[in-house]
Amino acid sequence: MIIKTRHVGLIVKNIIKSKKFYGKILGLKLKKELIEEGKYFNSLIGLKKSKAKVVKIDLPDKTYIELIEFEKPKSSQKVKIEKFSKLKQMHICFTVKNIHNYFKRLRKNKIKFISPPLKSDFDPVSTCFFLDPDYNYVQIVEDHR
Repeated sequence: MIIKTRHVGLIVKNIIKSKKFYGKILGLKLKKELIEEGKYFNSLIGLKKSKAKVVKIDLPDKTYIELIEFEKPKSSQKVKIEKFSKLKQMHICFTVKNIHNYFKRLRKNKIKFISPPLKSDFDPVSTCFFLDPDYNYVQIVEDHR
């Protein structure tokens, strides 16, 4: 039986840019930074001689985001925007207060949005999507209940 969500893990190209995005720009707090490598880590992820920089970012609900930049093997994929409907495409969603102010603040930081905040047709919320430095979709929602 699942008890609760622990964390969301994202493979990133540049841990410094991602740490700045999730920490300074979105306003989340750094929990921990470490290097993952060795027999345990390699066995866990099914790779040999791997090494990764990991940054854990605290979320207000006691879960966290785990940002992972592989040094070995270095990612060879080009980072690009994928269609939202593509298989394996995931997103993170945060509930915010005053979505319009949050939207304006992020736009000042040159964050690329898919749309401005829109009122939902089926829920009493306003919501929008934007992209992180690795083109992962991030959603914010303001609940109007």
